[in-house]
Amino acid sequence: MKFARELAEPWGLLIAATSAGAAWAVQLPVVAAVGVGVAVLAARAGVAVATREKEPAPREARVLDVASGSAEANWLNRAESAADGFVSLSESLATGPLAERVADMEPVVQETLSTLRRLAGRASATGNALSRVDLDAVAHERRRLQRELRTANPEVRGDLEQALTAVQAQADVHARLSGARDKLLAQLQSGALGLDSLVARVAELTAATTDVAVDTGAVRELSDQLEGIRQGVLETEQATRRSLG
Repeated sequence: MKFARELAEPWGLLIAATSAGAAWAVQLPVVAAVGVGVAVLAARAGVAVATREKEPAPREARVLDVASGSAEANWLNRAESAADGFVSLSESLATGPLAERVADMEPVVQETLSTLRRLAGRASATGNALSRVDLDAVAHERRRLQRELRTANPEVRGDLEQALTAVQAQADVHARLSGARDKLLAQLQSGALGLDSLVARVAELTAATTDVAVDTGAVRELSDQLEGIRQGVLETEQATRRSLG
């Protein structure tokens, strides 16, 4: 496709026509002159395609390290165990309609788990950032500056107000980080427990279903449940990315 586009490029056609005209001008046969033009056009298109910069590969979402022993690590381990259980259960099913439907859900389970890993990494990064803001010290500085402002003379009032603004900015950052971390942990918990519940429902359906009698309504409920989990973790990731960058 790229080669064809280069053949149709106006500058290439102009160069080819000029080359063919030059060949005809030196009294080459018409067929030979046309051949020269075609050869020039093909050569130019080939060089353009070969030298054109390759399109950059799609950027993958960055996966941050998860702090060992943290709340997010515990919920991520729970989610990973649930995903492993789902795969094991899927592989244990005898060939049939139910096995096919459960197998179709595996990629969505893995996609959800990948998103949960990113959320866990972001939760750890947010926790690290929170540890850099001493909220007690910030509150102490704010009270001190507010007291000084009440009796400050005009010469220093502007400087004190700037200092108070800077201190308040630290408090605002802490509040945003704290809220984001709470949201991340809540979604990690919801996602992990949701996958746990999904595995239990599949096991229940497996025990109550034969290959010739698949409860399509129950299978649809499982798919809807999984889609709800997937959407929830994706929305949390997007919202956190917007709020924290």
